Amino acid sequence: MVTFGQRFSFIQFNTNSGLPQSQVSSIVQDEKGYLWIGTYGGLAKFNGAQFSTFGKNNGLLNNRITKLQIINGVLFVGHPQGISIKQKGNSFTSITYADETILENVTGFAFIDSTLYVATNGSGLFQYEESKNKLIAVKSSPQRIRKLLQYKNTIYLATKEGVYNFDKVTFNLSASTKDISFSGITANKDYILATSYNGDLYEFYPKNDELKHLVNHSYMRFRDVLIDHKQQKWVNSRNGILHIKEQDTLSFNEKSGLPINDINVVFEDTENNIWIGTNGKGLIRFTDEVFTFYNEKSGFPSDLIIAMEIDKQNNKWFSTIDQGIFKMAPNGDIEKIEAINSAVWKITYHDDKVFFASNYGLFVYDYKTFKSYFTGNSKLPSNKIRGLHSFNDSTLIISTVEGSVFYTGKNNLITQPPPHIKDLKNVRDFESKGEVLYGAAPNGIFRLEENELSVEHMESGINCIEIDRNGQLWIGTENGLFLKKEKEIDKISLNQDSDLEYINFIQKFDTLMLIGTNNGLYEVGINHLQEYRYGITSGLIDLETNLNSNYIENNRFLWFGTASGLMRMDLNNRQSLKKNALPKIQLSSIIVNNQNVDQAIINLINQKDSSHVLKIKYADKNISFKFDGIYMTNPSALKYSYFLSGFSNNWSIPTKNPTISFTNLPPNDYELIFKVNNGLDKTSKTINIPIKVLPPYYQTWWFYTAVALLIFGIILIIERYRLKRIESRNYQVKLEFQNKLSKLEQQSLNASMNRHFIFNSLNSIQYYINSSDSKSANKYLSNFAKLIRKNLDSSYHEDGMVTLADEIERLNLYLNLEQMRFADRFKFEIEIDNSIETELLKVPAMFLQPFVENSIIHGVLPLKNKEGLIKITITDHLDHIRIEIKDNGVGIKTSKEKKNKNDEEHRSQGMLIAKGRIELLQKISERSIEMIGPTQIKEGDRLINGTVVVFKIMKQYLG
Repeated sequence: MVTFGQRFSFIQFNTNSGLPQSQVSSIVQDEKGYLWIGTYGGLAKFNGAQFSTFGKNNGLLNNRITKLQIINGVLFVGHPQGISIKQKGNSFTSITYADETILENVTGFAFIDSTLYVATNGSGLFQYEESKNKLIAVKSSPQRIRKLLQYKNTIYLATKEGVYNFDKVTFNLSASTKDISFSGITANKDYILATSYNGDLYEFYPKNDELKHLVNHSYMRFRDVLIDHKQQKWVNSRNGILHIKEQDTLSFNEKSGLPINDINVVFEDTENNIWIGTNGKGLIRFTDEVFTFYNEKSGFPSDLIIAMEIDKQNNKWFSTIDQGIFKMAPNGDIEKIEAINSAVWKITYHDDKVFFASNYGLFVYDYKTFKSYFTGNSKLPSNKIRGLHSFNDSTLIISTVEGSVFYTGKNNLITQPPPHIKDLKNVRDFESKGEVLYGAAPNGIFRLEENELSVEHMESGINCIEIDRNGQLWIGTENGLFLKKEKEIDKISLNQDSDLEYINFIQKFDTLMLIGTNNGLYEVGINHLQEYRYGITSGLIDLETNLNSNYIENNRFLWFGTASGLMRMDLNNRQSLKKNALPKIQLSSIIVNNQNVDQAIINLINQKDSSHVLKIKYADKNISFKFDGIYMTNPSALKYSYFLSGFSNNWSIPTKNPTISFTNLPPNDYELIFKVNNGLDKTSKTINIPIKVLPPYYQTWWFYTAVALLIFGIILIIERYRLKRIESRNYQVKLEFQNKLSKLEQQSLNASMNRHFIFNSLNSIQYYINSSDSKSANKYLSNFAKLIRKNLDSSYHEDGMVTLADEIERLNLYLNLEQMRFADRFKFEIEIDNSIETELLKVPAMFLQPFVENSIIHGVLPLKNKEGLIKITITDHLDHIRIEIKDNGVGIKTSKEKKNKNDEEHRSQGMLIAKGRIELLQKISERSIEMIGPTQIKEGDRLINGTVVVFKIMKQYLG
């Protein structure tokens, strides 16, 4: 006889998993959900599936870590030479002891009244002085501090001499704890739990200094204690772990499945998972007590269990592939059944007997002897028996590869059944519903009803069947799970990420169906609204289950075989694996065109800084985002989905891939929304990442502006070129006009000295001489000479311009001569505004004389009854000089009627040339000279009172 015990499932993470070193000294969890693992070879951050490691290159004081603690969201790291403090991002700053010879392990941290305290095991308590950036020893401190506890704003120290409290001034030793070598302390609601290296667990009440002894295990050197969310205690030691519950105590050690007995720390995360730091076997996660297992390490004869049955005496019968049949008694003793040397595919307890279906016939145990039935001594059609089924209280159906027979318990004989039973061949599994019997054979489903047998063939090889409480038939095949409703058969997908679904067994449990596969155990609701997968992280020792190896005990415990041992699942306790905690999500990296985005930007996004927008250049075609889904309970169940606002209107199909990539996103404003689901309809909070894909340079406002400016510049250049050409052409025309003007001026000069004027002037001089009026003759001759000289001088001016003073003097000479010639028949007046600077202003030479002459000849000389008056007025206006020539003659209309041919000729040579000059001057000088008139003047009684002509000369022209 051999006794074997159950083993618990532990998931181990070591250096092969990414842990920097196998000796784990401390475990903490940050607010983002990451576990931080301190080892004697470096620091690791763990998201449940992968480790990120940190060392001296990241700023750590050194790689040997003795204590981790998070205070106010900041990670403190203890070393033998001092401490390190995590900064934002993945960097650390380090602080050493003031005395550099100290090499003691840091065992704890406290932060009280803005002061950081650090405990060591060998050099006492230290205080951080920021001004010196050093750890300074606190005077009178106990030296060997195994653990520091900050409890109700007081520091408690577990030391070799007892428990001290420290009030920032003095150290006070609790009298009740004196001379006890304490190894650890943990706070509870109203008291402190303390452990000693002697294997004792205490309750300590600081209020009244009371110490209560709870547990003693002298062979276990207790290191520390954890109180979990159920108020259960976990005491770790170098000899394993004591799990102290309200009703009983469990011991976890190498015999019960723990990879190593030497345990440094036990930690409970926010999802209520228990993590264990070992001294040589890395990090371990306890998968709870839902799954336990039996294998060769626990004393079981074989790992490969293919059938199981429990009889009325509570004996457990097991069939193995390689070691035959074994029986386990209620007390745990096991016995090998030597009478059966063949692999047994099915064990059934029926009518106070145990039946064994093997490849070598049928074996029956009646609690006295084993009896065998085979083709040579019975009516078995074949020795290869595949299935057994209780047909009624005394009859058993035995299915072989060649057909089925009855076993009758009354006479212990194998008998031939009716034909419809006999045709049931190679049936592995039977199920009944009322009067209908179903049989699962590899090639199809048999259906027996009212003595009629039918078969429905399927493309997939059939392994097992089960009928749920609603009467639906579940079919497990080599290619997945199917459900038969009435005449329809529908496939049920258990794993959307894979089409490889090999179903080994189906077990009904209340409203659930438990499905054993080659990829773990699935729990499916009969209404299909519930689905959950149990895998390695749930406690399975192996994902591959064995064909038809299932058995349910007392409608509570599910037994089934796997490739690595026999599993037992406590169905009533399975909810402890389905944590209510939400999974968490963190952005771990952004890669743009194979280049990592700065970690500071990722930190801003994780801090939900909505003001930060991730700007992507248009040329950056490939953008990848990688996320960390944090769900310690079952990281393999996580499924990720995203929604890109501005690009799509729907969430993506959930997948196990935590990385998403986008290529060739058009310029726009987007928002990437990402979440993760834990497989139990528990979804994380979303991460929202504003993204702005910048347009290409040729779609930017500055490019449009530059192009517009360029086009404007080109147009401006073209326009300037065009204007230059026009200007050049105008200049040529201007030259032509100036040439004509010069000719006209010469003609004007000639006209102003026409033969009539010269002849009349000479006659006037002769008249004065003959009349012996030498004085008048000299005066006339002198003025005539001056006028002739001025006219000749003006012809030498290249631009044809003279000062206004010269032009007025010429008119004055001319009018005086004409006044003398016509014996005072008219008077003249020339009025000039005092503000006009006649010496500075220039006007066209001799352009007024023809109009003055016209006033004399055609205006005032024809007057018979009154003296003529010619008045020239020059006034200053805002932007021009106004010159008015006015006479009181007969008027221009009357003058025109009386003109003779000679007068016409005279007018043509004088007035027409003058008007031509003005028109040319207007073209050349852009209408700087304007002539108004000549206009006839009428009095209020409508009588004619002379003629007036007005000239406006713009001041810029006069300059």
